[in-house]
Amino acid sequence: MATTAAAAWLPSTASRRRVLASPFPPLAAPICIHMPRRAPPPSTIPHKPRLVVASAQFDFSRAVQTAWRVGNDAVEAGSNLVPGSVPRPIARIGVAFAAVAVALFLVKSVVSTALFVLAMMGLIYLGFLAMNPKEASGSRLDEAMGDPSEDPVEEARRIMEKYK
Repeated sequence: MATTAAAAWLPSTASRRRVLASPFPPLAAPICIHMPRRAPPPSTIPHKPRLVVASAQFDFSRAVQTAWRVGNDAVEAGSNLVPGSVPRPIARIGVAFAAVAVALFLVKSVVSTALFVLAMMGLIYLGFLAMNPKEASGSRLDEAMGDPSEDPVEEARRIMEKYK
């Protein structure tokens, strides 16, 4: 059994002859340890259905439920700051109304700022186009105001012939 295992690891006689018949002198011959390479078995990857990560990570109903819970906790914490002489349902309604008013004010401020910036960018661009009519036409004319459809090679030949 041991001789068959050792024989399986020995190089073939043709490869031993090739190493021994090397053009190098015996001391300069490269050291060669022959290890038979065994090809790995062909791996068959099972075809799995593709996962859509975006839909797995974002669930709209879960996001709404989490926002509702956070809102309820914020209203409860705010109503605890109201004095005890005010009934709890009225305190909760007042705190919820104040929170909604502040949130709408912030959203309105962000939206109006964004619209103002966009309007100013548009006005500045229109002013730029009004002051630079060459840019507005879309054509790139050179300083000589030549025909933009003229072939540059032909123009170069004409200039070369002019200075001959």
